Amino acid sequence: MIALVIEHLDETGAPCARHPAATSASLLQLAMVGSRAPAFHHDCASKLQGLLMALDELSELTENGDPELLRPIEAAMHASRELNALLNLNRALTKPAVKAAIGIRALVTQASERVAVKLTGTLPELSVHVAAAPVTHALALVIDVAGGAGRGRTQAISAAAVAGYVELVMPTQAQPPANASESLAVATFVIERDGGILRCGAGGDRLVVRLPVA
Repeated sequence: MIALVIEHLDETGAPCARHPAATSASLLQLAMVGSRAPAFHHDCASKLQGLLMALDELSELTENGDPELLRPIEAAMHASRELNALLNLNRALTKPAVKAAIGIRALVTQASERVAVKLTGTLPELSVHVAAAPVTHALALVIDVAGGAGRGRTQAISAAAVAGYVELVMPTQAQPPANASESLAVATFVIERDGGILRCGAGGDRLVVRLPVA
């Protein structure tokens, strides 16, 4: 991956002596998180909790009421819970990365669920040593790219132990999603930061991820 340095200039046009230059690593860290402002996440979480409580009270008041009224309340509660779950996942990315042993099956399953891709193939009982939250996010990006564009996607995946790594192989679809380049850049940054490797097949027909074994 090419290392870039984005200079922060002072009012004279010279490199700022107070603030360090932004590197590709720091920029990709920001891209991975989306927003690194914990206060923003906390504020949103508080508002969502209030909304969920209000919707829950409405559902109790209309428990035996008109079905036409119940349906939008239930839909709003479902959407709010999904948004709250996504917010919690993103909040986890703002915390310092702590590596631990985690089973590859659980890691990959959580990643695929995040991007609504159904996996096929049997994953072995192997464990890797990574920071779970960011690597789950990175694997979700890889699975999303491999699965191609569209909905109701299914993705084949295989895993095996290879020279100190657990190697994941995913055949790619003919039509990649529009944001494939950006997703792979972020995923590469996260996976390499944890001592892993992300590569495309020679003909672009597969994506290969290697993560260090536990």
